[in-house]
Amino acid sequence: MLLTGARGFVGRELRRELLHQGWEVVALSRNLRSDDADSGVIQVATDVADDGWQRWCGGCTAAIHLVGILKEDPGAGATFERAHRCATERVLAACHEIGIRRLVHMSALGAREGATTPYHRTKWEAEQTVRASGLDWTIFRPAPIFGPGDGFTGALAPLVKRLPLFPVFGDGTYRLQPISLAEVVHCFLAALDDPTTIKQTYELGGPEALTFDEVVHRVARALGVRRTLVHIPLGIARALVSAIQHFPGAPITRDQLTMLLEGSTCDTRTAVLVFDVPRARFEGPTWLRKA
Repeated sequence: MLLTGARGFVGRELRRELLHQGWEVVALSRNLRSDDADSGVIQVATDVADDGWQRWCGGCTAAIHLVGILKEDPGAGATFERAHRCATERVLAACHEIGIRRLVHMSALGAREGATTPYHRTKWEAEQTVRASGLDWTIFRPAPIFGPGDGFTGALAPLVKRLPLFPVFGDGTYRLQPISLAEVVHCFLAALDDPTTIKQTYELGGPEALTFDEVVHRVARALGVRRTLVHIPLGIARALVSAIQHFPGAPITRDQLTMLLEGSTCDTRTAVLVFDVPRARFEGPTWLRKA
């Protein structure tokens, strides 16, 4: 199995499950650590948008492509164009070169033609490249994914812990449909063994569409704290985010604010029929209760 983004949040769990199922894995990621070493894994440190890593992938019969970024860092060469479209083109070319037919590709809920943000536009462009590849592809578009180590609650929880008065952009009624990491991984692995999923695109979301206010309250409840939400008018919020987005460690960019306000929800009926998910409700970062 060729697995890109192998050290990411989803990639780590997929690698573990692939090994459990008996796959040998060629694991590609930008950075490696000594504790990544595992029997049955060939680890390759590379930028997937570059060349050179393909020589390690001989013998692979399937590929799972997870590479993506949420925030650009042009100085480090991390742009949406490079991470989403260019990296996907490299993976598709490698699949043709090596003889891989089966590809499972991770996009994002909200990817569409003419999207407002470059994140969603480049995700759509990558999808279109996959569809035109001639491979046996399956595309998944997950909503925000939650689980230990995620970036979704990982960004919210420290702020909720620190701030008794928690700032919320706008009225907080925009909706999110968080889905559990375990269920996303289940879908990826199930698709590999189900030929009816070939040339299909699936949107994945949790069983509940929660307002952002509800999400924050559940995070607070999981952490054992009470928080008062302070709603910031959108005009002020946009000006504030525009002013801070280029500072190191800025918690949000203007594009991310736009995507947040758009919401992230989907119809789960197809996923229920094909994969029997979702089932897990988002109850906040319950794994942090003792932290």
